[in-house]
Amino acid sequence: MRRFVAGLILAGALAACGQDTMPATEEAAAPEMDARMASGEAVQDALIAGAAAPAPAAPANEPGDTSNSRGQGTPGAPSQPNGPAPVLFLAYAYQMGLEIPSERLSGLVEAHVQACQSAGPRSCQLVGSNVSGDPESTMNGYVSLRGEPNWLRTFMSGLEAQADAAGGRILAETTNTEDLTRQIVDTEARQRAQTSLRDRLQRLLDSRPGRLSDLLEVERELARVQAEIDALQSNLAVMRTRVAMSELTLQYQSSPKPLRGDTFRPLGDAFAGFLGIVVAGFAAIITIIAGLLPFAIVLVPIVWAILRWRRARGGRFFGRKAEQAPAKSE
Repeated sequence: MRRFVAGLILAGALAACGQDTMPATEEAAAPEMDARMASGEAVQDALIAGAAAPAPAAPANEPGDTSNSRGQGTPGAPSQPNGPAPVLFLAYAYQMGLEIPSERLSGLVEAHVQACQSAGPRSCQLVGSNVSGDPESTMNGYVSLRGEPNWLRTFMSGLEAQADAAGGRILAETTNTEDLTRQIVDTEARQRAQTSLRDRLQRLLDSRPGRLSDLLEVERELARVQAEIDALQSNLAVMRTRVAMSELTLQYQSSPKPLRGDTFRPLGDAFAGFLGIVVAGFAAIITIIAGLLPFAIVLVPIVWAILRWRRARGGRFFGRKAEQAPAKSE
């Protein structure tokens, strides 16, 4: 009995071992297949998710990168251009009006002219100045100059104090700005292009001898290009001078006076010209008589002859005299 039970246990154990060993390969292959299926599904899910996912955020700027330092973190902010800020070529022109007492106006104008000349041509260049009028009445003047911006700023900052010290004031200030950036950049580009063309023409003239007509044609073109280069250089020099030296125009006028030296001048001029006015009237009458005298010499005899001829014909010019109608009897 014991042997029979032991045999049954042994047979069951062998059957269990056989079932465990038979699907061993299948059990080993199942995880690999599941892994492959899982990986394929993961790839497909990743592709679908990638099509619908938003774009990745831009990386933060490096410590030394300032190309996007402004507007960072603000949605829709305009992007800043990379590189340094563009250089602008601006020409400034200033105008100032000063009201100064007439007896001090000339001295203030002279002081401003001396200040410009003392600064030297590198800081200030005098364009023109003028003073006119009578110190006892009305005076006017102007000073036009070009100055280096820093010197000119200092000079203009002291004008108000100078006007106050002279007993006057500043009436008006005007600032005009002209942007010459485009003109200067375009002119420089044309100059570079013409210089390159000149160099090519010069090499062509030196390295390719040919017929005389061809050489003359190249020389004429070379001369034309060189003349254009010189003109462009002159224009650049003028524009750069306008940028480097700002213009200032000072207009001076005398302060109004209730009683000036020439207040009664019109009355004095009228008395002084009284005799001249009377003489001019007589001269006008004589001129009129002299102009009518020739007409009188010609017309008076003609009129006299016509009247005498009419009297001789009994008051008739043409035909017989009309008969008078008989008077009515009462």
